[in-house]
Amino acid sequence: MSGARAAFVDRDGTINELVPDPRTGHPESPLRVEDVWLIPGAAGALRRLAAGGWLLVGVSNQPAAAKGAARPEHLAAVQERVLELLAAEGAGLDGFRICPHHPEAVVAELAGPCDCRKPAPGMLIDAARELNIDLERSWMIGDTDSDVLAGAAAGCRTVLIEQEGSRHKRKGTAQPDAVTPDLQAAAALLLGEEPVN
Repeated sequence: MSGARAAFVDRDGTINELVPDPRTGHPESPLRVEDVWLIPGAAGALRRLAAGGWLLVGVSNQPAAAKGAARPEHLAAVQERVLELLAAEGAGLDGFRICPHHPEAVVAELAGPCDCRKPAPGMLIDAARELNIDLERSWMIGDTDSDVLAGAAAGCRTVLIEQEGSRHKRKGTAQPDAVTPDLQAAAALLLGEEPVN
C-alpha cells in the first residue's frame, strides 16, 4: 500500500505575513509574537486541503537564533502563535518541522552544515518517514527558490508562490511545477480546481 499524499507548506510568506527585518529592511520571518499575522485566506486554504484528503506538514527554516538575532524561546513563541491563529480559524497541521541551523551561525551548536535546512530535503524526508508519506504523490508549496529546490530534491512536485515580499529570495534558478499568487490558489491547484500551468 502506498503512503499518504501530503502538502508540505512553508510558513513565513506562505501562511503568515512577512515583516521588515530590523537590520536589513527586507521582509523576513517575524521575531516577535505581536508581529504574527496570517495571510488572508491561508487558514481557509489549509482547511480545504485537509478536507480534500491531504496531510499537511509545515517545513520552515528559522535561523534567527543561530544568527544571534533572536532567542530560541521567542522563536518558539512565534511558532506557537502561528498555530494558535490557524486553530482559531479551524485549521491545523499534521506535523511541523523547523530547521534552526545556519552555515554562518554565531551560536556554535546551531552552526551548519545540516541536512534539514532548505534547499536540503531533510525536513520533508524526515516527516515522510514518520507519517508514511509518499513523496512522489506530494507537493511542496513555498515562496522561495529554496522551497522549490527542497521539494524537488525530496521527489515532490512543487508550487512557487509569488509573494511580493520574498522576491529577494527568488533568483529564478528553481523550476517549479506550478506558480500561484498565494496559498489559496495553490490549494485550488492541488484539489484539481485549476490546471497546472
